[in-house]
Amino acid sequence: MLKVGCALLLGAALTGAAAPVHAAAAADPHPAAEGWVRTHGEWVQIQPGHPHVALAATPRPHSAPDVVVNNDQPNLGYRGGQDSVGVTSGPPKVYVVYWGAQWGKAAKDANGYTTLSRDPDHAAPYQQAFFRGLGTGVDAGPHSWSGVMTQYCENVAAGATGCGAGAAHVGMPHGDALAGVWVDNAAPSPQAATEPQIAAEAAAAAKHFGNTTAASNRNVQYVVTTAQGVDPDHWHEMNSWCAWHTFERSSYGTLAYTIMPYLTDYKYCGTNWINPGPRGRLDGWSLLGGHEYAETVTDQNAMGGWIDPAGQEDGDKCAWITEGTPGGLFDLHLGTGDFAVQTTWSNDQHTCSGDHPVVANRPLVVSTLCDRTVQAGRPVSVPVLATDRLSRPGLRYAAKGLPRGLVLDPATGRIGGRSSVPGSHDVTLTVRDRSGDAASTSFRLTVARGGATGCAGIEQVVDPGFEVPTDAKGAYPGWWAQSAPGIITRSPLQAPRTGIGYAWLGHSATADDTLSQGIETTPGYTHASFSFWLHVASTNTATDPQQRDSLTLELDDQYSGRLIAVLHTWTNLDTTTGYVPVSFDLTPAVAAEFGSTVIVKFTAHETGAARTAFLLDDTSFRLS
Repeated sequence: MLKVGCALLLGAALTGAAAPVHAAAAADPHPAAEGWVRTHGEWVQIQPGHPHVALAATPRPHSAPDVVVNNDQPNLGYRGGQDSVGVTSGPPKVYVVYWGAQWGKAAKDANGYTTLSRDPDHAAPYQQAFFRGLGTGVDAGPHSWSGVMTQYCENVAAGATGCGAGAAHVGMPHGDALAGVWVDNAAPSPQAATEPQIAAEAAAAAKHFGNTTAASNRNVQYVVTTAQGVDPDHWHEMNSWCAWHTFERSSYGTLAYTIMPYLTDYKYCGTNWINPGPRGRLDGWSLLGGHEYAETVTDQNAMGGWIDPAGQEDGDKCAWITEGTPGGLFDLHLGTGDFAVQTTWSNDQHTCSGDHPVVANRPLVVSTLCDRTVQAGRPVSVPVLATDRLSRPGLRYAAKGLPRGLVLDPATGRIGGRSSVPGSHDVTLTVRDRSGDAASTSFRLTVARGGATGCAGIEQVVDPGFEVPTDAKGAYPGWWAQSAPGIITRSPLQAPRTGIGYAWLGHSATADDTLSQGIETTPGYTHASFSFWLHVASTNTATDPQQRDSLTLELDDQYSGRLIAVLHTWTNLDTTTGYVPVSFDLTPAVAAEFGSTVIVKFTAHETGAARTAFLLDDTSFRLS
């Protein structure tokens, strides 16, 4: 799951490009504000993209599995790609990292798997065998568990729920998904690693494996695994998630990664969920490992891939469904053994599925390029990433529509140069191989004299316009937390600004109404903003502060609950004629919080009777 929905929310920028260095900053070549982190004796620039800590995290159940699947759920939709990446469009590569001296000494078993002396459950070889086995045994196709994911793609329009003939689909593993193992035990990992520290370890892994370019990380994910008793990202205290995935922007390109704690430290993270005995004790390592793997290949740079309107990824929609029921957990028979897995959501079948025809990719695919802005007169470096299914050399690149001053290297596929004339340009890129196969993609390139540069950001709020309907049980399934049902409403007694849903605070005179959502911020970003539309309607004319109705907007720290800032308070005296726009530059308040999750929280307080309606619609949280 995305950490915020879990997933995590780590940022977005020009793929593969480091933040510009300005002359005024020459005294500090590695400013922390621009995401520089020292790890393993090296400086690495971490600019995490969009980890939704809640969206990409696999939630913990609290008893034996008794979940049933609801086939009335909405299908997944494509979000348009984040930092020019939507899905893993080539054969997936998984690098497993055992982080910290807490793992003890490494050795090899008879099957060639890495073992660790302080791994009492022997989870490490099980984890490696699972990833090595993907695409073998019954998973080899033509129908398979991995095949479910291959129906998803990129190079389609944002909002699409299906794929056209020319789309680049999720790649299929063939017993080669496990690309490498690193036991990073030279020093202990932090006992309670923060999100920036986890991102730095993923970047260190990329360097260790020699994946130091955007191209080498294009279809890669890193699984950062911590030892028994370690508490990454407040895992023990939060008591609400088992694992999460996200991505980060770095000087090595964008890096997709998962944090995998020692799952048997908590019995409800899959321990003996299907199978009895010592082997079943490790069920969670494939249940959760498969969950995060599936979500990463379909939403590699979260949340730019495939997500439903409520913020659920393909794994979230099908987590913890009872074994033996439709869409339930089952044992997957791979060439390396039997492993407990969950189903994942299938748009084609409109249900949770563990079996789908493998959708073969075209021989040559090219990644989506985001619409982006570059500074007039400044150097530009934009990589075009293409994948040849047979890994044949000699790809050739061509471009149409580039502004004057920018050129495409026909051999490497990198756009470079400087353009001095402001304006927007529709650019089409075509890649060809020696067999005559071709693939194309298009994007809009804007040359500007000021303002933010890089990829256009993706909305960080899940359900920003309150349009997600209640589920079959009448519950709101989105990521907004409301103190009582009905704050998110479609009531005809008031009206939305757009669409059919809105939020109405001020229902109760006996209890405060609250509405909140956690948003992941990240190192590497330097600005954050929040905006929404507000309508205040009131019959309360009281001017005495003790008699006023009020709406307060605040920022809180997710982990400690600490109040970061009160941004503003409105009262019954601030009535409006319809909806009016409201916006805040959160940078001063969030600067010290980048890399953690903040909570945007509205609180309405009524005095005497519910006489003031505070109506919200069309919220937006942006990072740049």
